[in-house]
Amino acid sequence: MPMHDNAGALHVTVRHSMKGRIRLTFESAWNRPETVQEIPGVTALFWNPRICSMLITYDPVALSEFQLLQQVCARYAAQTMPKMIHVRHEEEKGFSLTPAAVMALMSIAADGIVNALTLPVGTFTKWLSILTTLTAVTEHGWEELNQRGSFDPEVMSVVYLLNSLTSGKTLQASALAWGLTFGRHLLPRDPRESAWVVYRDGDQVTLYQVNLPSSQAYAGSLLRSGLDAIARKAS
Repeated sequence: MPMHDNAGALHVTVRHSMKGRIRLTFESAWNRPETVQEIPGVTALFWNPRICSMLITYDPVALSEFQLLQQVCARYAAQTMPKMIHVRHEEEKGFSLTPAAVMALMSIAADGIVNALTLPVGTFTKWLSILTTLTAVTEHGWEELNQRGSFDPEVMSVVYLLNSLTSGKTLQASALAWGLTFGRHLLPRDPRESAWVVYRDGDQVTLYQVNLPSSQAYAGSLLRSGLDAIARKAS
C-alpha cells in the first residue's frame, strides 16, 4: 500500500540513519522545528526550511531511533494537524548483509563441505559455524534493538541453535538460524513504511502505530514459513 493512498496523511522520510544520527525530510514545513531539541537525548538539530530537511544528532544510550521518530512525529503532528503520519525508511537498502553475516555464511558453507567430504577438521568447522552464526545473529538483534527499540522474532532462532549442541544437528541449526535471520535481506525490498494515527485531546497529541502491508513483508513471511517448516522437520 503506497503511503500516498491515505487521505489526510502527512509523510516523513528517513533519508539517512546511523547510530546517534538521523536525517529526515517532511512533506510540509512546520512552524517550530526547534521544539525537537527539547526531546531528552537530542544533542543537536539542523533544520533546512527550503527543502524541509532535518538533521538530528542524539544520544543512542538515552534514546532509541524508534523513540526519537515517535517524539519527532508527535511534535510535527501537533503543528500540522494531520489525521495520520507515515514514515518511509529510504535509508535501508536491499541485498544488504553485514560482514559478520557474510562470515557466518562462509563458515556454514565450509562446514557443509567438510561434512560432505568427511575431512578431519570437522570439529573445527562445526564450532566455527556455530560461533560465527551466534555472533552475527546477536549483532543483528542488538543493532535492531538500538535503532528501533525492538528486534525481529527471527533472532530467537539462536535458541534452536543452542539446543542443537545436544542433538548433534549443528550444521542444520546454523543454516536455519542464518536463513531465518538474514534470508529476507537477500530479497529485493521496498522501503519499510510505518503509519501512525494521530489522536488529539486538547493540546495533548498521542500517536498510535498501525501496520501497513507490503510486498517485502509478504515475501518475508513466505520465506520464514518455509524455513520454520524445515526447522520443525529437522528438530
